[in-house]
Amino acid sequence: MKALEPQLIQMNGNVVTVALANGHIDFALAISPVLNGAMQGLGTKLVAALNSRPPFSLVVRPEINSAADLSGKVFAVSSFGNTQAILTEKHLQHLGLKKGEYQLLAMGATPARIAAMEKNIAQGSLMAPPSNVQLENCGYRILGNTAEIIVHPIAGLGVHEDRIKTDPDLIKRTIRASLKSLQLLQIHPKDTIKILMEWGRVSEKDDVRALELSKPGFSRTGSLTDDDLSIEWSFIQQQAKKANVPVSIAHDMTLLKEVQKQLGLE
Repeated sequence: MKALEPQLIQMNGNVVTVALANGHIDFALAISPVLNGAMQGLGTKLVAALNSRPPFSLVVRPEINSAADLSGKVFAVSSFGNTQAILTEKHLQHLGLKKGEYQLLAMGATPARIAAMEKNIAQGSLMAPPSNVQLENCGYRILGNTAEIIVHPIAGLGVHEDRIKTDPDLIKRTIRASLKSLQLLQIHPKDTIKILMEWGRVSEKDDVRALELSKPGFSRTGSLTDDDLSIEWSFIQQQAKKANVPVSIAHDMTLLKEVQKQLGLE
């Protein structure tokens, strides 16, 4: 079997949706653009999940020692009402806070949220790797991983529905390679660390810590359900001002199930 030779291209989410719908790319790795395309009737579908839980940590300023110190504090989010803000609230409520006992402040992208914490405008924010580890190195504290709290896939394999019909073998080969990679990540993390060091240009120590924090979120089987996608789909429905659209239009796990059977992952 010929080895896969993927070309990785970084794109903004809205560009991913259009490129996938028009056939300019074969796969999308971010779940949200695929769901957006499905909502718009563009025929984009998820065929597998790469992670099942969000790889975020709640990072807080150094003077905050525990969840007991969070009442009355301000937490920076990228924007009000989006997924990151929703997950922030769920994380805080898991730690025992109630609405009204904390404040959210919309600050935009990661650098702006970090600056808000440095200036003590905000006392905490959900951060993805490697920012969570880099801030921890600077004395900030991590109060739990969102992956340990809630199911919410971030990354997966998205395709156009036409490709499911015209080239199922390519999709199955890609799913198989992805699932084997996820298995190796769990069994041989050192190999993953080498790749992270090549990509991220951070130290081995930081990559080990980032993988430690992210590992609970990675999928073991590639499966996902309507309930898994409910938070993101609800947000997309609100943005599109469309109600009662079933999330089932956005995924097709048929080929995944075939690969799972071949790999003994049923």
